[in-house]
Amino acid sequence: MIIEDDVISESRWACFDLEPGENVFPEFEIEQKDTIKNFPKGFKVAITNPPYLSKNSATRRGLDYPDTEYDDLYKLSLDVMLKNTPYVAAIIPETFITSGLFHERLHSVISLTCKMFSDTECPVCLALFVPAKKAPKSFDIYRMNELLGSFSELSEGDVKDVLGISWKFNDPDGEVGIWCVDNTRGNSIYFGDGDLIPKKEIKNTSRSITRVGGLPDGINLGRFTECCNDILKKYRKDTKDVFMASFKGLRVDGLYRRRLDFATARRIMNLAIFEIAKEMSKNEEN
Repeated sequence: MIIEDDVISESRWACFDLEPGENVFPEFEIEQKDTIKNFPKGFKVAITNPPYLSKNSATRRGLDYPDTEYDDLYKLSLDVMLKNTPYVAAIIPETFITSGLFHERLHSVISLTCKMFSDTECPVCLALFVPAKKAPKSFDIYRMNELLGSFSELSEGDVKDVLGISWKFNDPDGEVGIWCVDNTRGNSIYFGDGDLIPKKEIKNTSRSITRVGGLPDGINLGRFTECCNDILKKYRKDTKDVFMASFKGLRVDGLYRRRLDFATARRIMNLAIFEIAKEMSKNEEN
């Protein structure tokens, strides 16, 4: 495709695939080609759904993985395309939004909250890249047709770390319980009493539920978890859930399920302690 002053004046398309299957559009011949190793030259636009394969998954499955700094093949694919093509449109995992990669070329990202593939529930987005000189200072983020805001605007709603408390995650005896993943019905991530989670369910590898130890002396557990949930609710509203990793498919309300990572949970708990300490200080003054 030839683009001059953002106007398409002529189009010439070519199709490539590592393993061409049945071609349902015979007017477009598919050439067998490993475009990661040998990217085609002379094109202005690349449109693709690159392969998704993490390095860890490849190791577990005994698959070959390229010698690269990237931890997933889709990131390597983006790097190759952006080095060879001014304009790129790629359907990639939605977690790309928080990867911090290639922001200097990003025009916008669209979270695709619809079933895209029959063989996977991997949440995906459409990332649109332009030449760096044409890229905005902060790319826009959409959920389908709805503009959620720019990356920088939404980042203002992130939880700031105000304290450095030594929390212990995945502690079977932890006082604080966190249910870290939405269910299929709606927002259900929640801070509560750790005793509601059986000790036997706590594992070092767990990221969906956890118990956390380290609640400072003198802090009421009920007030603490209430404050954490208030902060979490505001965080989700202010950021439109953009910075929470999407998790295994859509909810019944048509939105992606979300997962609360431990780093964000730590910041939320620190802020809750900070707010409660201010409350206690004010009460003492009165």
